[in-house]
Amino acid sequence: MRRAKMTRLRRLWSDRSVKTQLLIVLAAINLLAVLLAAGISVLNSRVATRLEIEASLEIAQRFVEATIKDLAAEGQLNQLNEKLSLQLRHLRHVRIMMMDTFGNLTELSPQPNPAGSEQTTQWVPRWFVALVAPKVADRSLRVVSVPHVRPIILTGEPTDEIAETWQGFSRQAVVWLVLNGLVLAVLLVVLDRILKPLGSLSRGMQSLEDGDYATRLKQPNVMELAVITNRFNTLATALETARRENRRLYQRLISVQEQERREIANDLHDEAGPCLFGISANASSVKTIAEQMKHQRSGEISKCISEIISITERLKRMNRALLNRLKPEPLGRITLSELIDELVCDFQRRHPDAQIILAIGKLAKTYGEEIDLALYRCIQEGTTNALCHGKADNLAIDLNEQRASAVNGAEQSQSIVRLILRDNGTGFAPSTQKGFGLNAMTERVRSLNGSCLVESAPSKGTTISVEIPVQTNSARCTRRSELVGDLA
Repeated sequence: MRRAKMTRLRRLWSDRSVKTQLLIVLAAINLLAVLLAAGISVLNSRVATRLEIEASLEIAQRFVEATIKDLAAEGQLNQLNEKLSLQLRHLRHVRIMMMDTFGNLTELSPQPNPAGSEQTTQWVPRWFVALVAPKVADRSLRVVSVPHVRPIILTGEPTDEIAETWQGFSRQAVVWLVLNGLVLAVLLVVLDRILKPLGSLSRGMQSLEDGDYATRLKQPNVMELAVITNRFNTLATALETARRENRRLYQRLISVQEQERREIANDLHDEAGPCLFGISANASSVKTIAEQMKHQRSGEISKCISEIISITERLKRMNRALLNRLKPEPLGRITLSELIDELVCDFQRRHPDAQIILAIGKLAKTYGEEIDLALYRCIQEGTTNALCHGKADNLAIDLNEQRASAVNGAEQSQSIVRLILRDNGTGFAPSTQKGFGLNAMTERVRSLNGSCLVESAPSKGTTISVEIPVQTNSARCTRRSELVGDLA
């Protein structure tokens, strides 16, 4: 339970921005300092109030003694009440009372302002009174040398002193609140300007994560952040250079790979095809001769030759399928839509239990061999992964061309061919390392300045989104006419 609370508190703190964390820390430090200063102020006020009350009691005691002695010398002790009441009206922090023979107290020096005192007790907080009010013992005075003088009782009265202390304390608190608010407002503005480059750095890191290695950050005025920004720009430059080099190498790799596939396909077509055809023709001739012979084992010979012909036909089909995988035979002779449709139909024949839905929108007849072949390989690889590895029984393929302005605000002459493959297979965790086929697909698309995004989750299938920029026919015609005009 305690660990859960600590984890929750840590999460609440970690989810805050750096600016908020700094403000919270500064506010906490400021609050601790203020509490410490307030404690010292209350302690000083308590000590000062106690000393003030004790001094007032001492002065009142001496004044009463002197007054009693003077009146006793003049024989006017019967006027003691009137004299003390008149002369002690302005004495602060002390209450002087006289006790009669029945034990009743008569107040000779009341509080300077009873109404004000009542008002004071109404707005001074009790906690402040409890903290500041001193513990002063009642002090009494009895003049023994003069007969027939009733006891005089002196008590401390710190109410007005506490009220004055609270007034000063509250004014200081208001000033502190105003100044603290101004300081926090200034800190908010200053931190916002100082930490603003961190937001730019975060957005730049997101751009790098998205593959935009051309991102560069403006150098801030803060020295530490300027160092981080320079490191970021250096890293972005290195990644851009590495990506450019990888793209060039992968284009070369794809070119060599496709060239090797074409050579293997040509060898299979030129060598294996005729050999299989020769085996099939000779086996058919031997079968005909065996059937014409009057031999008791001619039936067995015909049966063996039929098996040879059957195996040969099977090898022919395998050879044609292998040729089609190495180099799509119709590539360049039929439209891209027909090429993709033929590929999907072939998958559907080989996997009759699966449902493959193909939706082809507006497409050009061809976008060039590189782009056509890239789309063909992406669909081939994605469908193979979904059916063989993902165990999917439902696959949707979407292929169309869109204006780039509708996607990212580019010029009208630029378009994007978008391919989306969705399946209901087993999927895989996002942290799972991609296989060679998906990595090869991604690099093939990136080599054409496109993007390939693979999204998957366990038991939720896989979605592959491919976007390849292409140029419309009007743009190509415009460039050709400009080129011809320049040559002329």
